[in-house]
Amino acid sequence: MSTEPSEGQRTPQATESTSCPFPSVTTATTTACSSSAITQEVDPELLRTSLEDRINYVKDFIMFGKADQAILNKVAPLVNDMIPQVVDDLYAKLFEFDITKQIFLKRNAGFDGPIPSKLEDLTLDCAQLVYRKIFMKSWARRVLTSDYSSGKTWAYMYKVGIMHTGVKSFKHKNHTSPLVVPCELPFILTNRDCALSLGWIQTAIQTTILKLDDEELSSLEKIAAITAVSKILWIKNDLFARHYITE
Repeated sequence: MSTEPSEGQRTPQATESTSCPFPSVTTATTTACSSSAITQEVDPELLRTSLEDRINYVKDFIMFGKADQAILNKVAPLVNDMIPQVVDDLYAKLFEFDITKQIFLKRNAGFDGPIPSKLEDLTLDCAQLVYRKIFMKSWARRVLTSDYSSGKTWAYMYKVGIMHTGVKSFKHKNHTSPLVVPCELPFILTNRDCALSLGWIQTAIQTTILKLDDEELSSLEKIAAITAVSKILWIKNDLFARHYITE
């Protein structure tokens, strides 16, 4: 299965007129979407079975492209130092509710250390939580620094989504027990806890970007950056959700 998407419009019959000119790093003005946009043909079956077609469709729909990757890559070193605190705060948020805290009583894929058996014994500095935070920090940095023209990037994100369903997705982890994050139907509640976590992360990263000095990032670049963060995390959410729903 190929996962190497090309840049720009990729689904059948796509043309440049299908995109609305949202604000970008170079302009703060907007114009109306073209009324003559061509309706693209999309095969629902391929969206279910082909990662390449899925990525092409969601990128076209949400208009994620080279400019979004460029601003994410530019922002990455500017917010790198805040990532550990964001991760710590995220897990503190998950510990505020028993329904999300109890997830961490299950053994994480790749972790062989001790795990508390009771919810009241579970703390933020438990060995497994420290292990998970390492992975989470790596994931957050990869979101901001990845080459999104590479199929390897999307394959990685796809596999992370599978991992959270309990299905083993990385060959080097096939000997370990999987982590399962519960999700519910219908679609509005699909991937509940993962989606809520991504929403929390989005707010944290975007707020940090907005607080950057103008000397580090101009106002127009901040607009482009928070837009790109929103786009990529919604794509990430789709790659989680697709493993929990029947479309």
